Amino acid sequence: MKNQKSVFTIAVGMAIALLSLFFLAVVNGWFGPSTDVGGQFCEEARAGLIKQPANTWSNFGFVFVGLLMAWQIAQGTFGQNKNRFTQSFFTAVFFSSLVIFLGPGSMAMHATETEIGGELDMLSMYLVASFAASYSLQRFYAWKNSTFAISFVLMVLICEVVGLYHEPLPIIDYAGNAIFGFFLTVTCVFEMLNSYVRKITLERKYGYYSLGFLLLAFFIWNIWKDTSPLCDPGSLIQGHAMWHLLDAVAAYFLFRFYASEHSAK
Repeated sequence: MKNQKSVFTIAVGMAIALLSLFFLAVVNGWFGPSTDVGGQFCEEARAGLIKQPANTWSNFGFVFVGLLMAWQIAQGTFGQNKNRFTQSFFTAVFFSSLVIFLGPGSMAMHATETEIGGELDMLSMYLVASFAASYSLQRFYAWKNSTFAISFVLMVLICEVVGLYHEPLPIIDYAGNAIFGFFLTVTCVFEMLNSYVRKITLERKYGYYSLGFLLLAFFIWNIWKDTSPLCDPGSLIQGHAMWHLLDAVAAYFLFRFYASEHSAK
């Protein structure tokens, strides 16, 4: 891969830029007035700049994981495997940047409980789900990069349109969560097809690890809301913070799944 070493440098720059913008926005009130967006996830809103400290700072897990991905690619850790993550500078930078963005994107909501913060939180989720679904489709149908890009953009737009429906839904709460889950389901289906029908050679265990951590995170997300007996609003031990950390682990194993793809010997 050309410019392999710069993958980590760009990821660090991305993390610094996004976190700096986040802190500037919080300090200067750029996100607007607090309207209790994200307030249903147990942790009470504190006085001061950061409304939900546990649910905010736990998002550093995504930043760490995104940087770890970029570092391993830059060091050639998986260089023996020939796939887009080890051979394509754009793919490596793009995916690690999307995972990094999950951090400050979610921080924006939990730190401020504002409408704009909520939109950034959902956008960060849409971007990662759209990448995963489009990447699974690209490898199954042997799409060109241009087709992948069109698919990715269309999926993000679909997520945004579906997210305009704000009536509460059972279990998943919100239509935006539903479309996020739908595209992750598409990803799972096509990754199974890639593995068992297309016979793409990769380490399946990492895909199962990723799915397992994601399902565990979703379980904790559901049992630790405001109405749950587990909920202690004043505690720094928050189930939603665990959701963030477990999702970060799931994202890392998804990366390991992608990076393990190689040609059969």
